[in-house]
Amino acid sequence: MASGCTNPAARNYDPSATEDDGSCVYTNNIGGICYAFQDVAVDEIKDKSYTLSWAIEGDNWVFFHDYIPDFYFQTREKLFSLKNKEIWKHNEGPKGTYYGTTKSFFVDVVFNSAEEMTLNSVSWLTEVFTQTGLIEEFSTLSHITIYNSYQSSGRIAMADFTPLPPTGKRKTQSEFSFNQFRDMLINRVGGFLKDVFGNKDTITSAINPNQPWYDQKLFEDNYFVVRFEFDNVGNKSLSLHGVDIEANQSIR
Repeated sequence: MASGCTNPAARNYDPSATEDDGSCVYTNNIGGICYAFQDVAVDEIKDKSYTLSWAIEGDNWVFFHDYIPDFYFQTREKLFSLKNKEIWKHNEGPKGTYYGTTKSFFVDVVFNSAEEMTLNSVSWLTEVFTQTGLIEEFSTLSHITIYNSYQSSGRIAMADFTPLPPTGKRKTQSEFSFNQFRDMLINRVGGFLKDVFGNKDTITSAINPNQPWYDQKLFEDNYFVVRFEFDNVGNKSLSLHGVDIEANQSIR
């Protein structure tokens, strides 16, 4: 049995080959330039592309996603996509639902400092609207994760803001604030985020939210990343108006 290129359309086609070894090379003239292409095994192809969302109101790109349609097409005023042999109209239907599946979203806010700082608290302004346009006063983002190059709080639920908030979570007028977070990492080798874009959770083996208080360190670094996540449950809309931190110069 002889291996080689078995495709007659390839430049290096081998008529004596009985088993294709993936070596086929193809050429194509594009704009006067000759390009060479080579076969790639299907199991070696990894789709790392993303889908961009377009905001009609703001007339700009606002976000990218890890869900990918099979095909796009458009009319004069509408954008459609084909996914799993079904046609979907964009900017229609329940908010936060894509191809029949509810998707959460997250926003990363980065704070930099020329000097090493200790992070004390995070505050933000949000409004959550129901389907009928009513504002839910004590609703806000569903999860928060704080991290830097070597520390992580893990993914913390933010759903329990009430008129009588628990320790560490407050709402003063329109502002939400949170200060009960510590570094929960127990394994700093090999990273702690599952996927910085596709998966918002942390690696389970790297985080221990139940470690003793004396092992829970404050966040100290030249930068902090605050990840806000909204689960999109209930077909509600969320507006994020501002984010701020309270930090002081580290004494180290």
